[in-house]
Amino acid sequence: MKGIVFTFRDKQKTFRLPKLKKPKLSLKETVSRFGFQTVFVILFLLGLAIGAAGSRGVDQSLSERLDFLFITNIEARLSMSAFDIFLSCFTAYFLFVFATFLCAMSAWGFTAIPLLSVIKGFSVGMSSAVIFAFYKVSGIGFYILIILPGTALFLITLTIYAKASFRLSMRFMRLSLFGNEKEPALSRGLRAFLKKSAYAFLSSGACAVLDMLLWILFANHFDF
Repeated sequence: MKGIVFTFRDKQKTFRLPKLKKPKLSLKETVSRFGFQTVFVILFLLGLAIGAAGSRGVDQSLSERLDFLFITNIEARLSMSAFDIFLSCFTAYFLFVFATFLCAMSAWGFTAIPLLSVIKGFSVGMSSAVIFAFYKVSGIGFYILIILPGTALFLITLTIYAKASFRLSMRFMRLSLFGNEKEPALSRGLRAFLKKSAYAFLSSGACAVLDMLLWILFANHFDF
């Protein structure tokens, strides 16, 4: 009786390692992805320089009146409770996010959104320069350790959110002038923007919580 023989041959498999280099973006793709953020950061830096230069005429009494919007009077804030510190920081962040939200809902709001970046830069420049001038080395250390982290995170949030707000406002402008925007596409864009708005407000709250924690943990270690 003849037997049946089965033979198995291993097939050679080739494995390719993933490419480590990312594909290069064209100039158009780079501008589309990072152009708005770059412009808003430049405007923020412009406002920062103007605020720092304008702080020379700020005296102690004026800094106390500006402390509601800008952190300029550290001694007054050291006596505040944790909730008051959170509320003060969140209010300063919330005003800019809410103003950006309102501009996005207007057909001409895109003209004011860049100005908000300048104003935010102005507030940061003025507050930092006043703190450096009034409190010297202690003020510099205090600002870097306690104020700067939340401010930097909020700047990232505001820059990303300003881009989305600018684009939505431009869509409303094109709709009001030319009426060529399709309703389903506009509806999807509006829903996506509302989600980004929720993230922006939550991020503002997170930045305020970070500020509060840093104040509680480290503020009393500085001598003013």
